[in-house]
Amino acid sequence: MMLRLDTHEGELSLIFSHNNVKIIHGRKVETVSLLKIKSKTNESPFGGQIVFETGSILTYLQVRNEIFLHYLGDTWSFRRKERELALSGNDSPEIKSPMPGKIIQMFGEPGKKFSRGETILILEAMKMENAIKAPFDCQVNQVLRSQGEIVQQDEPLILLDKI
Repeated sequence: MMLRLDTHEGELSLIFSHNNVKIIHGRKVETVSLLKIKSKTNESPFGGQIVFETGSILTYLQVRNEIFLHYLGDTWSFRRKERELALSGNDSPEIKSPMPGKIIQMFGEPGKKFSRGETILILEAMKMENAIKAPFDCQVNQVLRSQGEIVQQDEPLILLDKI
């Protein structure tokens, strides 16, 4: 499996095979052996903890296309490259929930216009607020879910018309 990430210092690629991870950053290539895992807890599909045989703990969380890791007192954040590329060409008339959560603010209503990048609604997931933005200049055609509702991942929330 290969994963491409954007970091503050440029693109980073991770190639996983058996107990090794090959890390490619520019022209620099390193191979790291993974520690033996003692236990793993998935607090949700988007986060959890891995306890290694050494007693060290890796905590991870994914929010949309951003990944957060906390290990041995250090915290890192990365953006998934594939997700960003996939979102850049979004012409779908549907706004879908990127993750399970609760709609805590709904700014969209039928007939209301939004510019590309403007917040249409705010979804709360794992006590974090996620602004769902207009993928293009649009007008709301239909609101499918209301403020306060719990929604599942990929559930349609709003139908848009391009303007």
